[in-house]
Amino acid sequence: MRTQAVKLSPGNVGNAPSPRAPGTRAWSLDGLGWVPWLAPAVLLLGVFSYLPILVEAGLSLFAADGFSPLRFVGLANFREAFTNADLWTALANNGWYALATVTGKTCLSLLLAVLLHGPLRGRALFRSLFFMPVVLSFVAIGVLWTLIFNYNYGAMNATLAIVGLGDWRRDWLGTPETALPAVIAVDLWKWTGFHVVIYLAGLQSIPPELHEAAALDGANAFQRFWRITVPLLKPFTAVNVLLSSLGAFSVFDLIYVMTQGGPVKATNVAMIEVYLQAFQFNQFGYAAALSVIMLGLIAALSGALLWTFGRQPSGRAA
Repeated sequence: MRTQAVKLSPGNVGNAPSPRAPGTRAWSLDGLGWVPWLAPAVLLLGVFSYLPILVEAGLSLFAADGFSPLRFVGLANFREAFTNADLWTALANNGWYALATVTGKTCLSLLLAVLLHGPLRGRALFRSLFFMPVVLSFVAIGVLWTLIFNYNYGAMNATLAIVGLGDWRRDWLGTPETALPAVIAVDLWKWTGFHVVIYLAGLQSIPPELHEAAALDGANAFQRFWRITVPLLKPFTAVNVLLSSLGAFSVFDLIYVMTQGGPVKATNVAMIEVYLQAFQFNQFGYAAALSVIMLGLIAALSGALLWTFGRQPSGRAA
């Protein structure tokens, strides 16, 4: 094999590529053509997401009522928040709300997804009916269920009276013992269809040959579900748990429309407390401190869930 010599003339010496060490990569501005396309999205995200967070963090260090000049107080708002019983009550309500809604959505959506994935007559209609509440606004749903739970003319008490359970009639949203469970039930009704869709996507990704082989080996329906379906749906379960947990600790619209945190703070959650402190008591600095605390709590919760599900092995059929 002969190597062809490259003849360099005075005219092309300047165009010869500069030598560089093997394995190194040449960088130039020619590879930054994506910057103008990405800049608008980054700008919008920064202005409408990260800039308000920075402003809120700065406001949490001041005493602000919206009328007087700002007065720097340092960490006083945070010290007041951690010693205020109302915040701990709100966090406790958030905890019960999260426990009930996350467990309920995960179990109900998995059960419904398995039923809707099978050979069910009118399957498309049922899928549409279960997903319909998801597209409705929180305000419309809150008003609707407030009327349903009304003590005097609500459909809930009327139905109980018709079926002979008149003794069970309650002021569902006006009694501390039933207000939070009633709001939790409405949350389940609204969001279960959303999680059903996620599980349906997971079920459609499972090869049917696995179930057929297990059936030939003598596995019954429950064994196939527990040994094949559930392990292979772990990534989709992780998504559902993460989304429902974040929603439970940031819930505001539904509770505000239905109960405004009452009665007697029975449904007062953290975001309701932030709203009341800011727009009812004009304590904007203190409300900002509460928001920063909730932001840190939600970020920590997200990280813990991602770490927990990340440590688990990928779903495999046992």
